[in-house]
Amino acid sequence: MKVSNMKWKRLLTVMLLVVVLLSQSSALHSLSGIYAERADEQGAEAEAAAAEQQASGAEGAEASAADTEAEAAGGAAAGAGAVAGAAGAEGEVTLSDITATKQVLRNEQFTLYLDEKTGNVRVVSNKTGTEWLGAPQVPSTLPPNNKKFVDSPLHLRFTEGSDITTTYSLKDSTTATSYKVDGDRVVLDINFGAEGIALQMIYTLTERGLQLDIPFESIVESGTARLTSLEPLPFFNGALETDTGAMLIPDGSGALLHFRTNHEQYLKGYSEYIYGNDTTFLTQTHDMLDNGVKRANTVRESIALPVFGMYRNGIGSLAIVKDGQYEAKINATPAGIRAIPVYRSAVEFMYRKNDTIFIGNSGQIPYFQGQMIPGNRSAEYVLLEQKDANYVGMAKAYRDYLIKEQGVVPVADQTPNLSLKLFGGILREEIIGDTFIKMTTFKQAQDIISRLKASGVSNIVATYDGWTKNGVYGAQPQHKAARQLGGQKGLESLISFANEQNVPLYLKANYVKPFEQTGKYNERKDAVRGMDRELLVATLYWPSDRWSRNSFSFHYLKPEQALNKYVKKQVDDFADFGVDGVQLQYMGKLIYSDEDKASITDRSVAAGAWIESMQLMKDQVGSVAVEYGNAYALGIVDRIEDAPLYHSNYTYTDEAVPFYQLVLHGLVPYYAGPINLREDATVEWLKAIEYGALPSAELTGELSSKLHRTAATRLFSSYADDWIEPIAAEFQELQPMYEAIAGQQMMNHEQLAAGVFRTTYSNGTTVIVNYNNEDVTVDGITIKSLNYTWNKG
Repeated sequence: MKVSNMKWKRLLTVMLLVVVLLSQSSALHSLSGIYAERADEQGAEAEAAAAEQQASGAEGAEASAADTEAEAAGGAAAGAGAVAGAAGAEGEVTLSDITATKQVLRNEQFTLYLDEKTGNVRVVSNKTGTEWLGAPQVPSTLPPNNKKFVDSPLHLRFTEGSDITTTYSLKDSTTATSYKVDGDRVVLDINFGAEGIALQMIYTLTERGLQLDIPFESIVESGTARLTSLEPLPFFNGALETDTGAMLIPDGSGALLHFRTNHEQYLKGYSEYIYGNDTTFLTQTHDMLDNGVKRANTVRESIALPVFGMYRNGIGSLAIVKDGQYEAKINATPAGIRAIPVYRSAVEFMYRKNDTIFIGNSGQIPYFQGQMIPGNRSAEYVLLEQKDANYVGMAKAYRDYLIKEQGVVPVADQTPNLSLKLFGGILREEIIGDTFIKMTTFKQAQDIISRLKASGVSNIVATYDGWTKNGVYGAQPQHKAARQLGGQKGLESLISFANEQNVPLYLKANYVKPFEQTGKYNERKDAVRGMDRELLVATLYWPSDRWSRNSFSFHYLKPEQALNKYVKKQVDDFADFGVDGVQLQYMGKLIYSDEDKASITDRSVAAGAWIESMQLMKDQVGSVAVEYGNAYALGIVDRIEDAPLYHSNYTYTDEAVPFYQLVLHGLVPYYAGPINLREDATVEWLKAIEYGALPSAELTGELSSKLHRTAATRLFSSYADDWIEPIAAEFQELQPMYEAIAGQQMMNHEQLAAGVFRTTYSNGTTVIVNYNNEDVTVDGITIKSLNYTWNKG
């Protein structure tokens, strides 16, 4: 009897499982059918289906914080819908129709078509018929809400006091879009009725492609919502996972994200400020904050050039951010985010920024700028085809823009030099008082130059850092020669010696980050303030864990004060010294805002002040140098130190490319990091060769161990006695190659095999590097392991 009952129980269990499985299969089949039908539904029926799917409990794909619950459910439907659609069509995917069919503008090169309902665009080449779509064709199974998200020509972010919410122009019926053709431009009026925000987007055709403008005066805020940012044409020339090509991200030297169907599920994409984060806003530069301490973001490269690009199936586009570039982000989004199978990149123009402030024991309080950041915003989309639809073609297009539109001309003297950086002195904190640590006196500097010359380094350009009172992190923005290094007479002797040796000598000057303890500037009047209106105090950081090193703190000078109160008054001193040039520390890499309520300024003010400072030094002293080399410095500076040679290695990027170098080589000399401070000596040596970066070294006359307990422990190996011969040997080996490529445009860069890359210059010179641990033969040429070869054109 017991056995019989057990058999019945097992039978009943099996029958119940069969019923459940059949029910789930039927439900899945019905659900897939609903998703497929929803791809063509519009209006209220589509929204109802989205709500129904949400109620069914299906998992939602990640949507932006601003999107409604129904939209998140709509995003989740994309995956199941795509599967159902593919199964129904035996693997074939039907794409949505092109809807931008109304011809509105035409010039000699292109014709512009408009989707009269959405306001999105399509540009067609008059010569080849190639099309660039503002909204890409997507699988017909994509849910309506996500289709609207893709088709919207404008994504908008706003706040009502605490959080930032995202919306888009096709999200709901309260947003009205209309257009008019006004001569050679199309004016698109978009009114977000629910948010009370209205503005204009203007399309114009150019010789190179499409110009987009957003006039500042067109923006109206009539409700409680306050505009924080605009992302126009967010899917322009977007690519499907099945397309062949890549996305160019201007991270460091440049990075590529290749299109593919088999990829990780990313939670978010790339979104970084052009020219790096704004240091005035603590949340932009730190990942942890407290009242007393803060932890800096992980070390990463920044954007030096205001561009981004896409190329797919022989169709490319390079977007150049023009007006508003100092307050803008570049967004690059991999496929799959929000369940949208499209790779896309766009510019996000910022109008209000936010930060965290601390008030008493209330903890962190979010705080937004009250007034919008003024100014028009614009971007030009340079349209490329076939052989130019790649990162090399994009670099050529931007270089052409710099020369023709920005007036950048090649630096006259591009002699391949060794950049010799000399580290003078620094203060070391003691239990009582400070001690000045002499690392390289003016006399020792002469000796180092003489020894390098004697060892065969024929071409040297020298830069002296820490030469002022109290050395590095000393009495800036005042610049008087440190008596411990030899005083004014010692400096004059060094300058005279450098002239005799035909060694251009630059003095490094800091007008950006004065340290608190120097007392050589008026903190209340000269330093910028944060969102809490208090003086902004920044610090150095412990390299091991990135926590703030509060014993080394400094301010940021107000840019206009730096220019008018210090640079203009000291430029004559540098001219009188007789030096060849000045390296303006930080100005080539760092711009920031000022939240002082008496003089609130955005980052364009800092950029303008730095540009004027560079030009002033160049005109009156002779030459000017900067580090990193942001785009606003191009056309003024004569040298760029520590140029970006790498990318930040984000998980979604595939490889670094020399986009920066393809643009700059032959326009202005740029240098790699110091030979004596390499972390991976061989790889960094090859990278500099591959990217055409000139060599540099940072040396001291004293042992590096003297820098213990100072803020300059990064100089872990700088003693000249240890490095004269290795530096001379490397320079002599590479000098013939550098002479062959000096002043030459970098015409091509390509991967020949795994770990093997070839760079080609305008005079035909080629350089091939091999990063592999074994020899490689390509086209009959053998390149030894971890080595290079070159051939003069």
